[in-house]
Amino acid sequence: MAGRVLTLAFALGAFAAQPGTAEDCRPERTEGPVAIESCEIDGTEFRLFRAEVVVQGSIPSAIAMLEDADACPEWQGICEEERATSLEQPFQSLRNRISGSGLSRRVTIVRSGWSRTSDGRVINDIVGADDLTPEFEGRRVLCMYVRWILTPGDEEGTVKVVQDTVSDPQVPGGLGRMLANRGAMNAMMETFTNFGPQLGDARYASGPDIASLPLVEEELPDLGEEFVACQAARQ
Repeated sequence: MAGRVLTLAFALGAFAAQPGTAEDCRPERTEGPVAIESCEIDGTEFRLFRAEVVVQGSIPSAIAMLEDADACPEWQGICEEERATSLEQPFQSLRNRISGSGLSRRVTIVRSGWSRTSDGRVINDIVGADDLTPEFEGRRVLCMYVRWILTPGDEEGTVKVVQDTVSDPQVPGGLGRMLANRGAMNAMMETFTNFGPQLGDARYASGPDIASLPLVEEELPDLGEEFVACQAARQ
């Protein structure tokens, strides 16, 4: 399979209140078929953002598109470059992303992999961290958590695409939270607006057999909890 590209999503259900849990969600923006909401995370001022859209296509084709690292700048918000190195494990890769569009930042993906659940969801969890490259002068990201969730749409031949994401670009002057929240929302709107048209490209006419993805039967980790733990470890 070609070089793997990024991303993440999963609509979080109701969780009991505990440190890091994402809750108290509110609508943020709706443009055409794309809806974005944000959720408070107990223990941090950064918010988790969730975007959702239903597009024409298949889940295997969506996986193929999300795995196409070279095409990242064509459709994903704040993506200038994406490089991916396949690991020995199937459906896993090490990634390095250079982002721009007002929020110049470099993130090394330290964990990325596809899986499927017994209830029919296909999941791509991505965890990123600053690689502390000395020569890089942009804004650093200490912790980044992204989750894509793909499920069949209500209408035949459609896919429901959801992404949850939270990150903490380090911006001088205490503006990190504000800029990160605004930048994340703008990037998600651009990405999800472009998702459907990009998926129609002939390059993604087919993709992997969903049954070949690793089956995960335990509950997926809460992104808010993991993000807060990452921040605490890197303070």
